Amino acid sequence: MTANSNKWEKIRADYPVFNKYTYLFTNGGAPVGKPIVARAQELLTDLSEQGRGVMSAWVPEIEEIRASIAGSIGASPSELAFITNTAQAMGLLTGMFPTTFEILSMKDDFPTSFVPWIHHGHPVRLVQAEPNGAIPVSAIEQQITPDTRILILSHVMFRSGYRHDLAAVSALCKKHGIILIVDATQSFGVNEIDVAAHHIDILIFHAYKWVTAGYGAGGMYVSQQLLEKYPPKTMGWYNVIYPNPDFDIIQDYTQFKPKQDARVFEQGTPAFLNILLMGEALRYIEAIGVADINDYIQSLVNYLHEQAQKHQVEVLSNFDPQHLSAIQRLKISPEQFKLLEQRHFMARYKNNMLTVALNFYNNKADIDALFAALQ
Repeated sequence: MTANSNKWEKIRADYPVFNKYTYLFTNGGAPVGKPIVARAQELLTDLSEQGRGVMSAWVPEIEEIRASIAGSIGASPSELAFITNTAQAMGLLTGMFPTTFEILSMKDDFPTSFVPWIHHGHPVRLVQAEPNGAIPVSAIEQQITPDTRILILSHVMFRSGYRHDLAAVSALCKKHGIILIVDATQSFGVNEIDVAAHHIDILIFHAYKWVTAGYGAGGMYVSQQLLEKYPPKTMGWYNVIYPNPDFDIIQDYTQFKPKQDARVFEQGTPAFLNILLMGEALRYIEAIGVADINDYIQSLVNYLHEQAQKHQVEVLSNFDPQHLSAIQRLKISPEQFKLLEQRHFMARYKNNMLTVALNFYNNKADIDALFAALQ
């Protein structure tokens, strides 16, 4: 075993899910690792023993996490808000823009990308994917009208695994003066993203997939320039500033001013535990290196394609290299999927399509076992 392969096997050992399953379901939700479990026990123990006293440590730490996430995507900490999930974030965004703004999204995208906007009264147009799931930039441009003001898409499409070229998409948005909103839930932790380089106006991610942080925490970047032009309308008690914020006395709290940075999206008390666990997971990923994770997963994807060809299994997500992601799809029969279930594989299967979602804890042995079970 080489030093490099030993590195990945040590990482795999942190995920007990493999004691029972061959886990290929990260696209639906990742298991958490032993370091996250240990940190959760530590945090809950502190909370049980100190109560409110934990805040002297927890508040500064979540600000460190905010700064770390912002730095990793080329943003300022003041442009980063904590969210509970992508749907919550998207709902907050709908109130920022006039309902005359036409939204362009993908028909094959997760409903979070367009349902809140339709409900809020925005006209919404949807781009049709090609039969294999590819969505060329030219197809997006064909659907742009004079009224199109916002483009919303997932960096990696949840169903097909198609990965958009953010540089090309952002160039298109810049050409047409369109606001770009990107959902990176299916790519954050695998693919490096620079919001400045890619001219992304808003970036959202929920950390329960490739970040392996568990449920209930994520981040949303909103450019300061956009925020100043289109301030959000939804206020709580936590995202405003009072002239005299002393809650021990009765005073006029009807006088307030919304916060002027991305924290304006944090309406109430933060989900401290979830955010702190997300921070732990992000430190784990940072220690591995996102670039190394990307390269490793790409090597697994290549191996998956090689073995699929060898075993005459059709790859449905056989896109050009720049559009490949950690989400791959194979065409198999219901009978074959039953064989996988019997052998304790965990993966999504619908309409004769098996989704194989590969993360840093998977290895070539998982892929070998997959094709062995399909025979």
